Amino acid sequence: MHTILFKTVHGSRLYGLSHENSDWDYYTVIDKVKTAKAKYATHKIVDDVDSLVVDFGTWIDLCQKGVPQALEAMFSQMPIVDEIADFRASFVAGTNYDAYLRTIKALSFGDTFKHKRHAIRLALEMRDMRATGRFNPTLTPVYVDLVNSLAELRSEHVYDDALAIAWA
Repeated sequence: MHTILFKTVHGSRLYGLSHENSDWDYYTVIDKVKTAKAKYATHKIVDDVDSLVVDFGTWIDLCQKGVPQALEAMFSQMPIVDEIADFRASFVAGTNYDAYLRTIKALSFGDTFKHKRHAIRLALEMRDMRATGRFNPTLTPVYVDLVNSLAELRSEHVYDDALAIAWA
């Protein structure tokens, strides 16, 4: 059995975008040691619980590559277990925004309001990350309103809006 180093609420409940039918998402980091050839990650969905478990090394690799989900976990303000709080508090994201930009683009041209809303949300994260190397993945009520209105009212312009926000 491996020790849980960090576990956080993730997904819509972390972002502040959940509703009464939202599932529960968790991101868990364990102490399993990855090797050069083996990374550890498991993803399970059981009933209304969506769980991702990764080893510490894989998680750090993902964070250094700028993977949004990994960085959202890193900067989460909703930990359930946090044996690495000092490490997380000192972590600063790099300047590799490629994964963010790819994800923003893919979501901007997605079919649903949900996709477009997440594109704008990620743009806000990228803007703050560019400015400080960190961000809070939980949106304030003002930003929830902004994300929802831009995704709904200007849906055909979401990509342009997201880029303008991300590079502001």
